[in-house]
Amino acid sequence: MTPKRKTLPLSPTCFVCGEKNHAGLQGCFYIENDAVCMPLNVKDHHCGYPAVVHGGIVAAALDECMAWAATRAIGRMCVTGKLTVRYHDRTPAVSGLLARAAVTKSNKRIAYAKAELIDQTGKVYARAEGAFMPLSAEETLAVDDHLIYRGDEERVFDHLRETRKERT
Repeated sequence: MTPKRKTLPLSPTCFVCGEKNHAGLQGCFYIENDAVCMPLNVKDHHCGYPAVVHGGIVAAALDECMAWAATRAIGRMCVTGKLTVRYHDRTPAVSGLLARAAVTKSNKRIAYAKAELIDQTGKVYARAEGAFMPLSAEETLAVDDHLIYRGDEERVFDHLRETRKERT
């Protein structure tokens, strides 16, 4: 039996992962070999031209994957400090696209990550690099209170809650 993939929580109204954001991607993040992955399921309204995904949609998906990779590495919710995207080809609005990101270097104050958008054959449509800054522990817990967990998601911030309990 194949073990179930570890997933990450979602933010209800987030453009990339929010299930209540009907204009968004409604993506689901999972962990594979320490990388954060998200299948990209685009609809017509995500296209800049017929059947071609808008570059901003590609950038958002790569950014969000890198932010979650940075968040996992630092243990606090991270925000984007710098984002660079290199488009290798126009991205077709097809099934089987995957955004994948991993941290290349991190410390408690910053994380650097790389990401790529590929299809099922491994063709690269875009690559990105970014620098990500962590929120404070209190800000992270406030965000965590807003996230949706369904039971099998990775509890990235439990260590912060434990630290808070020990202080009280």
